[in-house]
Amino acid sequence: MLTYLFLHLNKWKKRPFLYVLLFTFPLLATVILYPLLKNTADETAVPVAIVDQDDSGYSETILERIGNSERIRFTVMDESEAEEAVRKGSMEAAFVLEDGLESALNEGDVDDVITWIRADESLFDVYAKEAVGAEVMRLAMSARAGLRVEQEGGSFEEAFDYSEQYWEPEPLFQMSFSERSPENQAVEAPKLESWQVLIMQVFFLYGWVLAIFFLRAVQDDEREGRLQRIELVQQTKVNYFISHFLLFGIVGAGSFLLGTSGLFYITGTERELVLAWLGRGVVVMAVTLFVTWCLFMGAGRKRWVVPVLVLVALASFMLTVSDTGFTGLWPHCLLEKGG
Repeated sequence: MLTYLFLHLNKWKKRPFLYVLLFTFPLLATVILYPLLKNTADETAVPVAIVDQDDSGYSETILERIGNSERIRFTVMDESEAEEAVRKGSMEAAFVLEDGLESALNEGDVDDVITWIRADESLFDVYAKEAVGAEVMRLAMSARAGLRVEQEGGSFEEAFDYSEQYWEPEPLFQMSFSERSPENQAVEAPKLESWQVLIMQVFFLYGWVLAIFFLRAVQDDEREGRLQRIELVQQTKVNYFISHFLLFGIVGAGSFLLGTSGLFYITGTERELVLAWLGRGVVVMAVTLFVTWCLFMGAGRKRWVVPVLVLVALASFMLTVSDTGFTGLWPHCLLEKGG
């Protein structure tokens, strides 16, 4: 069996760069494209201008907290610059933290502390409004607590800080949602982002198709008479087919797992999700490659078999992604059900 492995290695040595590139392509694509996709996502965040006319501790706190938003990109400007940016459309909207904001909030007054500048074409600035408004109300509630305690003879600062601690690291009063699997109501179901699942399906398709094209080596050996000579010398072709099946599985599953593992590592996916998805991916890929091999051998290893198997792989991917309803037993559908 090792003899056949060395025969394949000798073939690959003739064009090592090509074969290494084909095998590691999903991993390389992840490493190269993920930073670009991440930057694109950052650039698609809603651009919003913020004007700080109060220049106080409260306004600095608001700027610091809203600066961590992923969906909104806040840019500090002066008022005239912000109005011009909104008018030209380079900023979706602008929010002005008015002079006297801190003193107003300390007195429990939340009216007229924020000015919202927007154009008629603005659509997504409501998300920024919610973010800014939430931080103002948070400070206002803490200030009201401090004011009430101060009226009772206590310390405003201590009461304010005490109220703020209920917002760190997460707000005290918030809804907690737990997603569970329909098949098992008692266990939380691991869940990836939809774009991660799609990339996994693409990697699965790539590994499957790469393994299918590897079957052409068997057809070449049979067409050029090498397989007949092996049978003549060894009186059997069993070892040849077993070794080729193992290499067929390594090529397909290895490429898929290499790319998927790289995706999980770069995106910092939780260990629980990694184990769940990789485990299911290995099982689905192993079954898929086994069935593919059986179809290839059962069809007599004819030349038309490889193109047909490639079409089956593409159909599995396209029908699953398009969700046409005819997806029940397609490998990509079984992989997706892991989420």
